[in-house]
Amino acid sequence: MARLCMVFPQAESARPWGVLYNLPWVMLVLVQSMPAAVVAVPASEEGSAPSSDDGSSHPGCGLEATIRHNLIVESLYSAFTGIFMGMILFAAPVIACTTLNASTTELTIIVSAFPCGAFMGPLWAGLGRRWGMKSLVLTMAVLANLPLLLMFLVSDSAVFTALITISQLLHSAMRMGQSSMYRASYPRSYLGRVLGWLTFCTFATMVPTTLLAGWLAKPEVMPSSYQWLYPLAAVAGLVGCLFYRRLRLLEQPPAASAPGSITESLAGIRKVLFSDRAYMFFQMAFFLSGSAFFLSMHITLKLSKDRLNLSPAELALWLAVLPQIVLALSTLAWGHFLNRLGIVRARLIIGLIMTIYLSCYFGGITLGLPVLIWCGSILRGLAEGGGQVTWALASVHFAPRSEDVPMYNGIHFVLNGIRGLIMPAVGTVLFLATGQWTILMAAGIAAGSILVIVFSLRYGEGPVSSALPSKVDTHHPEPELEAA
Repeated sequence: MARLCMVFPQAESARPWGVLYNLPWVMLVLVQSMPAAVVAVPASEEGSAPSSDDGSSHPGCGLEATIRHNLIVESLYSAFTGIFMGMILFAAPVIACTTLNASTTELTIIVSAFPCGAFMGPLWAGLGRRWGMKSLVLTMAVLANLPLLLMFLVSDSAVFTALITISQLLHSAMRMGQSSMYRASYPRSYLGRVLGWLTFCTFATMVPTTLLAGWLAKPEVMPSSYQWLYPLAAVAGLVGCLFYRRLRLLEQPPAASAPGSITESLAGIRKVLFSDRAYMFFQMAFFLSGSAFFLSMHITLKLSKDRLNLSPAELALWLAVLPQIVLALSTLAWGHFLNRLGIVRARLIIGLIMTIYLSCYFGGITLGLPVLIWCGSILRGLAEGGGQVTWALASVHFAPRSEDVPMYNGIHFVLNGIRGLIMPAVGTVLFLATGQWTILMAAGIAAGSILVIVFSLRYGEGPVSSALPSKVDTHHPEPELEAA
């Protein structure tokens, strides 16, 4: 702590707005102080020739040094981007509802914007094929931050909703591109630990940012604070881009290529789903567990308020803040756990935890026991910590080659978008028909994901090297990760 106070004097300040300034720099100290074991290179992987920022070979730079460099710059990118994400994903609905008196329709648009962007996964994959995946990440990250710079002029809920929606849609493209880049930035054996650490860095800044924005939005504090918080978040996001562009690739990517036709894309999707059975069943289980979440969470929130008489502050603490804190703390453990047991068995454990926490929510609401809500939220944070790591790693893990990752990611994002758009409405319909039993149905769906994963174990962990042909169409080169 003394080191932090010496380097960053504002670390001693108790003013809430100092949090946004200090957190990314604290992350820098933490990253540079990471144990050497995190980036220790196995003997079997020594001698690789990493690429420089522009893709050129760096034969004189050791693999361990390159991995450490990538981990530092991407950790800082994740920390700065966490500030941006906290404002557009979590603080935005609160500010729209409490400060700008947004309508139900506007709140629905804000909540649905990111799933809509995920549903556009094939479009983002096509842009990544044309521009290069690293260029897609940087371009979309910059464009997603620009609307927030206009927030200092906004006092209308409709304009606020429009700017947040645009930012979230573009952010979904950046997220898809970033997850496609992991394979080119780190050896496969590192991915679990790397994803766990990067997720921790993101949530380490995102959660405090959300809490700060929510506190400032109170009528008695500073309800107009969003007009300068969002531009500051945009600046943080743009600073993060400066770090991300310094990534050094571990392999020379092929040149960018023109996107194929819709028919060829559909043929590639069919080839993946029917040839790579491990990935198909993994996505089925992922879809079921995600559906259970989207089906039940807004119902749990409403029933906790109506049946247990929890105050707004208690609802925010137990159903939003506590799970996010546990999520951030558990991602590091999940990364190591995933490397040891594999992504499929990790999803088996996640499905089991989901079933238990949804059952706790159902029991707490039915029996009137808030303690079960608290236990459920702790378990939910634990499950979501593993879910975040496996969500980002799924396509990178199963794709047999780096150039196949955009195709796998397109499938992954479309399925995520479908469940995010449809399942909340399905949950509302079931709630009107069955009441709190909707939550128990969600627990049953989560249990169904366990059965799918158990069945999929016969296909192993993947990836299957023959899942895709060397080229779907000889007239159209494969997609790449970064333009040469």
